[in-house]
Amino acid sequence: MRLAVIDASPVGGGPITHALSCAVAELPDADVVRVRTFDIFARICSSCTACSRTGRCSRHDAVIDAAVAALGSADSLLVGCAGHFHAHDARCAALLERLVGAFGNIETARGVEGARRSPGARKRAALVCGAPPLMGVLAMLGMMPSGTAGVWRMLERADTAIVGCAAVGARWAGPASRDRASESARKIARSLAAGASSRSGRPALTGARRVAAALLGVTRAV
Repeated sequence: MRLAVIDASPVGGGPITHALSCAVAELPDADVVRVRTFDIFARICSSCTACSRTGRCSRHDAVIDAAVAALGSADSLLVGCAGHFHAHDARCAALLERLVGAFGNIETARGVEGARRSPGARKRAALVCGAPPLMGVLAMLGMMPSGTAGVWRMLERADTAIVGCAAVGARWAGPASRDRASESARKIARSLAAGASSRSGRPALTGARRVAAALLGVTRAV
């Protein structure tokens, strides 16, 4: 399995980063490529503000071009991001959605379109959302600005099978919260490894299942 991991958490090493590491550890045979959006953002963002009009990062740079190529060749994706980004700064969200779009082989910048997906080769994805309990539910329902909701939309546009999601606390609340985040991450990693459907034949998360998974993830992992 070629696994791409996007860490879009505002603070590296926090609950989201920890959960992603636990998920990757559960998949020892995966060929993993890691991308941290805020490391790329610090190098390539020129504050051109084009993303405020197009909704997508449109800057070209060797670093982001390499990331886009690596993401496009992956067949599975694990995304960790905040439940929402600040509504007045669309730049981080635009970069994240560009990277997710690259994985889905859909348009990722003005006039640039990735390679088409081969027939029958449906990609898989799982998400880790960092947010307080109630806000995590709202984010996964698409009711918060950008963040997790934007990732959901991009994956759905690409017809990607979303096989798992989990919400972890925005901050650590003692050892118990770390343990819950670890278990939630390992669970979605197993779902990702099992493919678009689990061995029991359960389909990918859509509609009511997405809502139920969001609620379940929040109550168990925060």
